[in-house]
Amino acid sequence: MRYPAHALPVVAALFLATAVSTPHACGLPEEPLLLLAEAAADPCSICADQKKKKAFAMLNERLAPGLEIDSSDACRLVKADRENALHLTCYPSDALVDSLSEGAEPPQVVFTFHTPQHKLVGISEGDYTGREAADLYLSSPEGAVFDGRIRLIGYKYGDGAVFNYFPQANRLQIHCTVSRLKPADP
Repeated sequence: MRYPAHALPVVAALFLATAVSTPHACGLPEEPLLLLAEAAADPCSICADQKKKKAFAMLNERLAPGLEIDSSDACRLVKADRENALHLTCYPSDALVDSLSEGAEPPQVVFTFHTPQHKLVGISEGDYTGREAADLYLSSPEGAVFDGRIRLIGYKYGDGAVFNYFPQANRLQIHCTVSRLKPADP
């Protein structure tokens, strides 16, 4: 089917408006996060495993090594209560919380970076976070808010290409390197 030439800019504008107005946290795919939340609350272990497998497949499609996530005024990085970990100020989104079934909790999502001092077997030395960003992180208090950029990195011992999921804690750990980090303006 052919469209008139004047219709293409309208279609493109509608597509971009939809993409920009999504309530997802810095591009995190919410459908698999919802599945993980449901799996954690599901009393049927077979059903929970099926939901986790589906969520992992979806996460692997969307979260690949090399994907960069930039903070924004609406979604910043925060020093978590875990070693070398960041989380997002905009997660979980209201849309995700509203979609949860009764008794389900959204999984924690933490972005874990690695350094020569704090690393995991299976993380390449080339994927370590640079000293400047690591030092800023270490010298900042828990809860410090940052502007920055992270790049997802592969982890060959993960549940997915870039992540591990810990069902007892309902925590999704996404492996990354911090490309840029600076204290956020108040």
